Amino acid sequence: MVRILGSINTKKLSMNSLRNSSPAVSVVMPVLNGEKYLRLAIESVLNQTFSDFEFIIINDGSTDETEKIINSYNDPRIKYIQNSENLGLSKSFNIGIRATTGELIARMDADDISVNDRLEKQVKYLKNHLDISILGSAIIRIDESGQKLGVSSRPTSHEGVKWQSLFSTPLFHPTVMARAVVLKGNLFDENLHNSEDYELWSRLLFTTSTRFANLREPLLRYRVFSKSFTQSLGKNFKIDALNTSIINIERYVSLTDDEKLCLTNLRMNSLKLKDFIKILNLYRKIRGAFRLKEGYRPSLANQVLFLTKYYLKRVWR
Repeated sequence: MVRILGSINTKKLSMNSLRNSSPAVSVVMPVLNGEKYLRLAIESVLNQTFSDFEFIIINDGSTDETEKIINSYNDPRIKYIQNSENLGLSKSFNIGIRATTGELIARMDADDISVNDRLEKQVKYLKNHLDISILGSAIIRIDESGQKLGVSSRPTSHEGVKWQSLFSTPLFHPTVMARAVVLKGNLFDENLHNSEDYELWSRLLFTTSTRFANLREPLLRYRVFSKSFTQSLGKNFKIDALNTSIINIERYVSLTDDEKLCLTNLRMNSLKLKDFIKILNLYRKIRGAFRLKEGYRPSLANQVLFLTKYYLKRVWR
């Protein structure tokens, strides 16, 4: 394991000097006070069937046993970066991305578990699909004790990803593997402390020629926390995501103040049942505009089903 103290100077370091040749993949994992699930996350990466990787772990000012756990591993593929203070997720992501030397960058979260052939399957797909630069996958949702809750997926095609981005993030962030040249040239917005991944995917989708895909197969066990934990994220998380959604939608249609209010109320869990029909009509309008501009016809039935589930989950829970 290579230890790098201080995040400020990491971009000045030549990571190539730390190994004879660059790895195929750089796995980037920030962690803040992650002692409870950290060993499971680390070992799910170290035990991958694909072994040609470096594992960059950024300790973002943890005050628990996180550092002790990281230091207990003596694997030369681990590159440990210790922030001198808590810098936040976006800055820690960017520090890790700048420190990578692989041609591909894989994301990982410190409370999730990668399926043991995740890297192998994503590397193979990207080698066979040179037009794709950002690749996610489906997930297996697990609870805090590791019990399976179900499987969730995102659209597999680039056009489907673009359509999904109008309403919510089109990728499960910790499943992402991307070409390093794309992420190094398009870093996370460090002014955002919530929903920074949604903003980055949207920026790449609408201002660059970057193409996206998702694998149907779930390659990550994604930990879902209790209601009290998700509520602790606060309104800023929802507001950041809402703003990104509205910006993306208005690339296709202009929204009235009433339509924006409906979207806001839906996001904030305060949409009244009588306004639900307004949302359905709005989605039909957006779908028509998207089809005209992109030449892609999203399934209205699937979208109505998604919206209904979205509404019930947020309003009636």
